[in-house]
Amino acid sequence: MNVSASDHTSLFTRFKKGDDNAFSFFYQFYINDLYAYGISLGGEKEVVKDTIQDIFLKIYFEEKDFSSIDHLKYFLLKSLKNRLYNIYKSKAVSTTTDISEDVLSFSITTTVLDRIIDEEDRVIIKQQIDDLLSKLTSRQKEAIYLRFMQELEYEEIAEIMDITQHAARKLISRSLKRLRDDEQLLLICLFMLIFS
Repeated sequence: MNVSASDHTSLFTRFKKGDDNAFSFFYQFYINDLYAYGISLGGEKEVVKDTIQDIFLKIYFEEKDFSSIDHLKYFLLKSLKNRLYNIYKSKAVSTTTDISEDVLSFSITTTVLDRIIDEEDRVIIKQQIDDLLSKLTSRQKEAIYLRFMQELEYEEIAEIMDITQHAARKLISRSLKRLRDDEQLLLICLFMLIFS
């Protein structure tokens, strides 16, 4: 779904005023990104789908005043992560499982594989990506994903991950350094091309 920057801005202005067509457009525009992020967070497919629906229904029926939303993609990603966290945290409580800070464990490889068509390439690239990403912690993977695949600002990443902006910068910087130290920067470039 390609739209020019000016059309996007115009639609967002209409969205903020409660326009139904603009609301529909943004639902279609962001659904794949939200689904990929939810799956990468470790959410089950049906739970992620239901959660995305819930978020949009809540926005549509309860918010109607969107004037406080400046960056919709950030708002939606943060809402999805918070909602999934709460769902899985309550499941863990009900099953008396220990709850760690990372109720959801971030994994990027799931979304990469959905974008590659050739099965032979899929196996080769999966192994290369798994080797590369095994060097990173779950939080480092999430930070890299939000910065380079979702193109969020450091301030937004900090909000979503519940850390300071300085910590977000440091986390991404250390992640990239770790990848460079292993002389696999070329692979991360390939990885980012797959997502573009």
